[in-house]
Amino acid sequence: MQPFTCSMLSLLAILSFFLSYNFTIISATSTNSDPDTAYTDFIKASCQATKYADLCFKTLSPYAATIQVNPMELANAALTVSLKSAKSTSKVVRALAKGRDLSMRDGQAVADCLENMSDSVDEMKKSMVEMKELDGPEFNEKMGNVKTWVSAALTDEDTCMDGFEEGDGKMKETIRGYIVNVAELTSNALALITNLSST
Repeated sequence: MQPFTCSMLSLLAILSFFLSYNFTIISATSTNSDPDTAYTDFIKASCQATKYADLCFKTLSPYAATIQVNPMELANAALTVSLKSAKSTSKVVRALAKGRDLSMRDGQAVADCLENMSDSVDEMKKSMVEMKELDGPEFNEKMGNVKTWVSAALTDEDTCMDGFEEGDGKMKETIRGYIVNVAELTSNALALITNLSST
């Protein structure tokens, strides 16, 4: 019985070695051919065309599996990120102003900002709808509409910021920080859409 047990143990040890060796090779192969690297490289390279490249890569890399190496998907993802940020910023502005004893001037600035952000959201929504219907002979016209709406959204966000430039109140500073972030995301989306229209 003992020789049999020894041979079984030897066989198990050899088998274990080969299994771990093959697993190591398979793991190394899958790591080297990982498509995610190619996808993130594409996003990083594309973001170099934007004004805020680091923010661009940070916000779009989570969408790498969807974007892959598709410029259209990249532009759509950029619009999605910008739209989400605009919506959440509108909620933040409304929440920050709620229940506060604001001066007439600050109250007007908040009201104007909310109106501008609402317009910005609408314009980005229209852009996203148009982006889904770009195929066909009217490509240039539709792409022109998209760029016009995204540009208008960016203008609305800039206008919102203007209302909070004067004064050093904490609320103003906080609101302005949120709006700046939305504007930078929208600027990036516009750059990627412009690149798409020129290819």
